[in-house]
Parts: sequence; C-alpha cells; structure tokens
Amino acid sequence: MNQHNLAIGFARLSDCAVLTVAKERGLFEKYNLNVTLKRYKSWAAMRDGLANKVIDAANMLAPMVVASAAGISPYPEIFTSSFAFNLNGNAITVSNALFQSMQHISPDTMLRRPLSAHGLKHVVDVRKATGQPKLVFAHVYHYSMHAYILKYWLASAGIDPDQDVELVVIPPSQMVDSLRAGQIDGYCVGEPWNNTAVLAGLGHTLITSSEIWSGHIEKVLAVRHSWANQHEDIHLALIKALLEAAVWVDSPNNRLTAAQMIASAEYVDAPLDEIVSSLTGKNRQTGGNLRQDMPDFNVFHRYAANFPWISQAKWILTQMVRWGQLTDDVEFDAAASSAFQPEIYRKAAAELNIAAPTINEKVEGAQEHAWVLKEATQPIAMGANQFIDGRVFNPAEINSYLNGFSNSSASRASEASKTDIEVQLN
Repeated sequence: MNQHNLAIGFARLSDCAVLTVAKERGLFEKYNLNVTLKRYKSWAAMRDGLANKVIDAANMLAPMVVASAAGISPYPEIFTSSFAFNLNGNAITVSNALFQSMQHISPDTMLRRPLSAHGLKHVVDVRKATGQPKLVFAHVYHYSMHAYILKYWLASAGIDPDQDVELVVIPPSQMVDSLRAGQIDGYCVGEPWNNTAVLAGLGHTLITSSEIWSGHIEKVLAVRHSWANQHEDIHLALIKALLEAAVWVDSPNNRLTAAQMIASAEYVDAPLDEIVSSLTGKNRQTGGNLRQDMPDFNVFHRYAANFPWISQAKWILTQMVRWGQLTDDVEFDAAASSAFQPEIYRKAAAELNIAAPTINEKVEGAQEHAWVLKEATQPIAMGANQFIDGRVFNPAEINSYLNGFSNSSASRASEASKTDIEVQLN
C-alpha cells in the first residue's frame, strides 16, 4: 500500500516532543504516513505555510486556530483542530536588572508563591512616577496563550498591559538574544528559552504558566478545514499516530529519552541540559530563585490533555474580547465549534481504546485538586485546574465572566464611550 505524504510544521520548542517521537519511533509509518517535519522560525511564517498549502498540518498555537475561526486572522475560517498536543509549558522570565529592582522595591511580595505581579506593579509605578520608559515585555504572537497568560498575570496585579508596559512580538528562539541585548526586560515563552536564560545567568523565571492557569491548552494540530474534509481517513490516521506518541511521551520513564530526541540539530537544536527540565519537570525555577519539581509543567496526555475542549476555545475568545481583538457580539458557540472539532478525536481514541470525554465543555478554574472526569467513555483522572486569581470560567455564563474584569481594553472602550456621551449631553 502506498504511503500518504504529509508535511507538518513545528517550531524550536520542547513541546514539539509528540511530533518528534511519532517520527523517531516510526508511528507515522505504522499508520501508512510518510511525514516530513518542517521547522519554522516564526509563528506567522508557519501560519502562512499552512494557509498556502506549503504544509498539510502544523504544531500551532491554539489561539491562532481560534482567531481564524473567529474571522480575525489573515486567514479567516481556514483552520481547525481535533487534537491538542499539550497542556501548560510556558513561563515568564525577566532580566537580572528587573528582578533586582523587584527585590529592592518590593521584597515582601517576592517571597510569595506562586509569585504575583504585585512586585512588578511597584516597579512600574516607580518608573512612571520618575519619568522612566515603560518596561518592554515580549511574547510570541498576538493570538497566543503566551500573550493571554502574560496579560492575565499582569492584570491580576493591577498592571494594564496595554497602558503600563510595552508588549512586543519576538520569535521564540530569539527571546534570549533580545534579553541579552537589553532590547526587552522580560518575556513569556515556551521552553527551552526560559531555562536557557537562567542557565546563562541572564535572567530569572518568575512564574510558570501552569501556576497562572493550571491545565491550560497550549499547542494543537492545526489543519485546513478543506484538507480535513477531503482527507478524513488520513486525518484520522495522523491523530492516531500522534495520540500513541503522546501516551509514550507522557510516561515519566520516557521523558529523558524524549528530551534526548528533541535536543538534536534537526529539532530544537539546543543542549540537553537546557531542555531536560521542561520534559522531566524536575528542578524548575519559579519565583526567581526557588527550584522545585513540577511534574505537570508539561502535560502531553494525562488529564485528557489531547482532547480539544470547546470550553477552552471559548475562554480564548473571552480574552480576545477582553483585550480588544474581538467585539463582544462574537458568536462564541459557532467560533469555538469551528476551531475545535472533538468528534474526530473521539473516533481516534475509540479505535485505540483510549478514554475520551463525552462532553465538549467543562467549567475551567474550579478544581483545586486532582479529580475524576466521569463524563467519559471511561473515568479519566484529571489534574488541578485553577487560575491564579481564583476566578472560575463557566462557558455557559460568558457575559458575566467578562463583566467581572475591570481592567481590560473592552472596559476602557466602554468607559471612553460613556465619557463621549456625557460630553455630548453637556
């Protein structure tokens, strides 16, 4: 039988592990797929490659797919996904100079764990009062969990990410050099680029994304709607190969081997000691100094990690509204259901006898401890799911959730509109 040729895009990040393992362990061939992995430097280039049929699929930022479904990307309603690669996996790192300023100005808040942004707020306020330039933070793309997680953390301490700091976009692999050159004061990125800065003595990791929202979706397998419709069997085979790889990668016994695989020149191309902690979850820095084991730093299969929850697509849409990328009249149900299509995942899981959720949505942020998902083909052990500020996102109550944020682009626009009306009336 002839193999189906596929090209799949990825970036130099540790969470390309599932793709790498599927390639290195022959799982693509097992499902009659001849896969070529194509490495991209920037997310925009990968997006363009997928949209223009240079590649057939991509290890893509989940919000890029949601943005396409919502019609706000350069390629509206083009992308969809039926498979999530991982949960968590990002972190916020700052320069040594900024870290020392936070310690000097706000020593007490720097002792709290997880580390809030209140110490950073004090630094921002002092710089504003003394006429110093705004701090510059980088993330990897406007529609990324990195951007939303960074903004969420800043805003939870009263820092307006649109007004109080400057946010810029930099490709992941260029973050460390930009920090070294003094072009930015900090960033939110996946690994190994936080650990690289720490090991090089260039900065301190303040907090991991799993401490800001434990259990958040990160990368997904993005494909074009048209491709998925035309190649249902190939799409299903691809998801089965990736699902088998995800199960293998998620075993603690295989993490070191996976780290060795992705460290090679054709994948992440970085020293093993910079990569290994993100895969094993051991000896992670958080709080600027503390090193601790974080087994859920990267989750590749446990906790129904590969299931594309429509509730998480809706949460991403709320952040797009919150930060002025979307208006609040967006069709949340339609956009989320176009972005994530869980039925194809369920079919792949059933053929592999892997438990899958039988519901598409769940309340996000309501689980302080491990719990069991009973709405599934078999009960699934789930991990904690909490936001750093204790908020709970119920996808059935989106408006009330959005109204609960006082610091947002949407609320500023609303206040500005009220002011305009008052001026006109006067």
